[in-house]
Order: sequence, then structure tokens, then C-alpha cells
Amino acid sequence: MKFTLSWLLEHLETNASLEEITDKLTHIGLEVEDVIDNTKLAGFIVAKVLEVAPHPNADKLKLCKVNDGSKILQIVCGANNVREGMKTVLASLGSTLPESDFTIKSTKIRGVLSEGMLCSASELALVQEESEGIIELSDDYKVGDKFFNCDHVIDINVTPNRGDCLGIYGIARDLAATGIGTLKTLSIPQLTSSISSPIGVEVSDGESFISGIYIANVKNQESPKWLKDKLESIGMRSISTIVDITNYIMISFNRPMHAFDANKVDGKLTIRKANDGESFFALNGKEYLLDNNINIYSDSKNIHGVAGIIGGKCSECTLETTNIFLELALLDPISIAKSARQLSISTDASYRFARSVDPGFTLDGLNLAAKMILDLCGGETSSVVSAGSLDRADTKVNFNYQDVNKLGSVSVSPDEMFDILTKLGFSIDKKTEGNWNVQVPSWRPDVTIPADLIEEVTRIYGYDKIKEEPLPNNVEEVDSTYDNLRILMTNRGFHEVLTWSFMSESTAERFGYSNKLFIIDNPFNNNFNIMRPSIIPNLLQVTADNIAHGTSDLAIFEIGPIYNGEAQSKHVLSGIRTGNNLPRNHYNTDRKVDVFDAKADLITALEFFNINCDNLTIERAKKEYYHPGKSGTLSFRSKIVGYFGELHPRCGSR
Repeated sequence: MKFTLSWLLEHLETNASLEEITDKLTHIGLEVEDVIDNTKLAGFIVAKVLEVAPHPNADKLKLCKVNDGSKILQIVCGANNVREGMKTVLASLGSTLPESDFTIKSTKIRGVLSEGMLCSASELALVQEESEGIIELSDDYKVGDKFFNCDHVIDINVTPNRGDCLGIYGIARDLAATGIGTLKTLSIPQLTSSISSPIGVEVSDGESFISGIYIANVKNQESPKWLKDKLESIGMRSISTIVDITNYIMISFNRPMHAFDANKVDGKLTIRKANDGESFFALNGKEYLLDNNINIYSDSKNIHGVAGIIGGKCSECTLETTNIFLELALLDPISIAKSARQLSISTDASYRFARSVDPGFTLDGLNLAAKMILDLCGGETSSVVSAGSLDRADTKVNFNYQDVNKLGSVSVSPDEMFDILTKLGFSIDKKTEGNWNVQVPSWRPDVTIPADLIEEVTRIYGYDKIKEEPLPNNVEEVDSTYDNLRILMTNRGFHEVLTWSFMSESTAERFGYSNKLFIIDNPFNNNFNIMRPSIIPNLLQVTADNIAHGTSDLAIFEIGPIYNGEAQSKHVLSGIRTGNNLPRNHYNTDRKVDVFDAKADLITALEFFNINCDNLTIERAKKEYYHPGKSGTLSFRSKIVGYFGELHPRCGSR
């Protein structure tokens, strides 16, 4: 969102400097991305050509006497359209051409001194294509005035929820709430109608609202310099007075509108869904194919635009336009966003409609634009015609203002909170002490809950004033037991794996687990319908998968939870060896792993936990999936601490 400092000051009474304003904007969430200093363009002056004579040494060059408002200069010019009496733009000595490093110097051209340069539109970066001659200005321009608006341009990043700040007035409102200045009162004119509108309006979707004013006998022309300067300084192209006024209202108040050439609209302007296969030519010169998801403006003969996005070529306002229909609508933001994406059209209007516009400013915006047109183009107006409902549900939020300091970690008094919210446009009913009923303004649809109001107060009060809360320095020690155990197992030749914490009920039963199973109510498939009572079955599946892929020598382990009917899961270490114990080499012959390898692994793990293995007792394994003659149970002080052994052939074969 770009705007000039002087444009902002039309709505904000302040003595703050540019630096203070930009700093405050960033602090309240309207991040300033760039500040463009246009004072370097001060050297481009409105000048008048007094005399044109042939160059003595070049047939294609001319020698011009030019008045820059303070003195007469000699300029060498090669443009074919230069003539005596015309007003144009002079690049005075020392100025640098826009988007160029070329600096104007006093120099001799074919032996004749030239004290400046007469500029074309392309040299001034006003158009992209190459211009054939120098720019010709209207009589509205005063000789000696600066051609460019040498104001500072501020570019801010507006978040999607802050559509109200896509208008300069909304930005001024936020700044005024910080105390940096005062929001100027907006005067809405009351127009007196003298004619009736030959154009009616209608909506067919039951959701949209459309309003309009018919203005007859206007004189559309090139915009006055002050209006052109405003728009061109922020990168918008000046088209004509009527079109420029609609853009001026849009930038000032975030209220897109459209002006139709009324002589090209037949009877009634309707917002309706397009029919599949309909097409229309837009103002950008392109033809678009429409479908029934897209809202359009149409009369009985033509499509005059895609609602909220772009107007149609068939009713474009030109310098020959004498009667206009000024339209302003309220449309569904989601529908506008979808249609713009579908058609691959991005306009200033669609950008704003998609982020919501203020329904409460609909008729005010229409009256402001109509009054400007009457002042600059003349004419007479009808009364407002409208269709659809402008009523929108009011949003009220029950707000405990004590939560601002509690949750925001700030110290804001109730009076300060009240002042901030009212300056932002919120209406407050002080119901009870500490509890307010807050009416949300029509331009803030993003505020719906108490947390939004806390954010508004804190944002304006200043995020930089949030109290620092030092982090506690009682850092908890990290238990590295499991990590060290993993290192131990890795040093013994194992590889760690991670398997599911689930398995099938049938697998659990095959391994002897049939009681106290944790059944999952909503398993994602029947192979994972219980929480695992043991890790061994999952490790066996990993082993089988590796053998199937040609890896027969394998040692894997996992540390993880098991669920065996107790209130809390418990972490266990489980491991499996298969194939050869060591790879065959000059010093070792290959040897199959056996029960004693498993016993050594278990004892090593127990010693890691400082268990005195001399006091261990060994009994026959009590797990059904172990080989009854090649397995054992280790106990310490009558408590089982581990199992080891060879897998029972019954389980291994499956």
C-alpha cells in the first residue's frame, strides 16, 4: 500500500516528522517496507518554449529558447513535435533521469551549448514504450512549477485482515489512536438531486448490494495537476478526471467504485451470475470466458464488467463521455477472490474487495465521489438508486479489560484502554466494573473475540512496552541414560530400529499374550488394533524383512514402551541377533549366533545399570516364544530383570 506523506496529512493533524510517523507505523503492525524520496526529482521543471530555430550544424536538431520561470535557457532538442508556445518538461542542470544514472550537464551539441534537456514521456519513466516526441503539457501547468510531486512516498505491508488500512483514512485512524496526531473530521456532502436516473439497479443473488448515482452533462477531461500528481506519485496512471476520482476515493477510503458511460447502458444494471460460455471484453483489452461461478454487471444487451474486479470495454468512460452512472457495491469477499484467481485478473479493486470493504461507508463514498465529479466536471445528479440489503449483523464482544494487563504483560490503565478503543472506532458500554460490552465498527470484521481486543489495545499501546520476563535459570538436567544405553548396544554391533507401538491381536496371541491387552477403538487397520505388549514380535518382522532382502547377518535393538495391562507403560530394551556373530576373516571363522551371545548382551546391559551380576539367579524362561531348553530368565533379588534365549521354532516358522 503506497501513499504520500502529504496525502496522509490531509487526514491526520500532526507535527510528527516523517521518521516518527514511519517508526510508529511499523510499531503498530503496519510495517513500512520502503520510503521513497522524490526530492531528487525536483530538477524537472514545467517550461515554455519561446522560440524554435534550426540548428546551424545539424539538420535534425533544433535550437530552442525556453523559459523555466526564472530565466531564459538555450536548449538543443531533436524532437519533431517541439514548437513555439508549447509547455513541456525541462530537465534542468544537475538532475538525473528517472530509472537512469544519466545526469544532465551543460554541454555543447554539434558546437552549440545546451543548458538542459526537454524530456519525452519515456525518458520520464511515465510510459514503458518509447515516445516519439517530447511531452506536451496542458495550460493547467504553471511555468516554473516542479513537474513531479516531490513528496515522500511511504510503502507499507498490510496484512490480509486489515482491509481498512488499504485506505489512507484507515491508516490515519490507527496513527491517531497512538497519540501521534489527531484524526481530521470527515465531511460528507449531502447532494441535491435535480434529475431522475434513467438507469436502475438490481441484484439477483440476494447477498450483494448495489447503489449508484446518475450524473448528466459532465465534461470529462484531463485531470487537474494536483489529482494527477497524487495518483502518479504512487504508481497509478492518470486516465481522465472521472476515472481518476474513482481511484482517488479508493486509495483514500478503501472504497472501490466504477463509473459507466451511461449512454452505453441499456435501462437496468444488474448483478447476476454469468451463464456458462458467456464472454466479455474488459478494460485491459482482453476477452474473458465466464461461467456461472462469476458475478457480473449486465444490462439486457451487454456484460459491463466482472463485479468487484474489472469493468467492460463496452461502457468505458472516455473524454467524449457526457453522462455517467457512478456505481458502488458491496460484494462477497470470498466470491471476489475466487473469481479473480479463476480469471487470472489482479486489480486494485479485487485486492480490496477480497480483504473486505466497509459496508458503513458505501453511500458516503458514493456522495464524496459524486461531489468531486460535480466540482471538477460539472453536471447535475439524480438521487441514489440502490438494490439489495446494506444491513450487516453488528458484532459485539463481551470484554474483560483486566485481561489486557494479565495476558498482554503490560500496564495499561482502564482510561487508556477506553481512549485507544474509542479512537479506533469501537463503541464501549461500561456494563460493570472490569467488564465492557464493545461494539465493533463496520470496517473491522476481523475483530470477533476478546483476544482481538486485547491485541488492539496492546498493539496501539506498544509491543515495545511489554514487560520483560526473564527465563528461569533452574535448568533441568537431561536424563541421558537411554542415549548412553544406545551407545553401549551400538558398540556391541547392534543397529537401532524404531517400530510401531501397535500390533495385531492375533500376533500378540501367537506370542502368548492374550490377557490384559489394550484394544484400540479406532485402529487405522486390523494389523494394528492393539498396543504392543512386547517389542520382540515387531523386531522379528524387521528381521524377516531384512532376510527377504538378502541380509541374513543382523543384530538390531529397540528401546521403547510396552503395554501389558498396567496403568503405566514401561520402557524396555529388546534385541535380536541372527546369522553369523562375526564376519569371516583371517583371524575369525564365521560362527552362528547362539543363546550365549544373547546372555552376554543381556548381562552387559544389566551391568550398565550397576546391577551386580554375581547375585543374579537363572531360571527357565517363562515366555512361550522362547525355546524351552535354550533360554533363561535372570532375576535380581527375586525380581525378574530380563530374558534371553533362542526363539521357539513354532514362532520362528511363522
